[in-house]
Amino acid sequence: MRGWFQVFGAVLLLHVLIRIGIAALLDELGGWRTARGVVRLARRLRPRRAVVVALHRPIEDVGADLRRLHASFHREGLRFAKYEGCRLAYDRVLAEAADMVEAAHLLDVLPPGTERDHERERVEMLLEDAGLLPRPWAA
Repeated sequence: MRGWFQVFGAVLLLHVLIRIGIAALLDELGGWRTARGVVRLARRLRPRRAVVVALHRPIEDVGADLRRLHASFHREGLRFAKYEGCRLAYDRVLAEAADMVEAAHLLDVLPPGTERDHERERVEMLLEDAGLLPRPWAA
């Protein structure tokens, strides 16, 4: 008796799947009757073009952000919260610019403190040589 139920269930499942497939096929072919349906079907069948995504921002944008944050970071009299936010943003843009000119840096791994300050000065000098930061005025 159990074998009969299994066969009946398999046949019933096959019947339902065939009906769903036919309904989907007829609905797909039914769209061919209008011009919109043809265009819609052609768009679905056409291979998609690959979207090109830039790996990094343009160097001009990084240079502009670097000069802006350089001026605000080296300004005197900032409150601590504003100084910390400016320092974090400046270090992030410095690291991005150093990566763009392929200069080695440790800004991502050093904790805040004197070592990071020295590394920041070293990277600033490298970026001045690369032309992304303006040179300080001669006294």
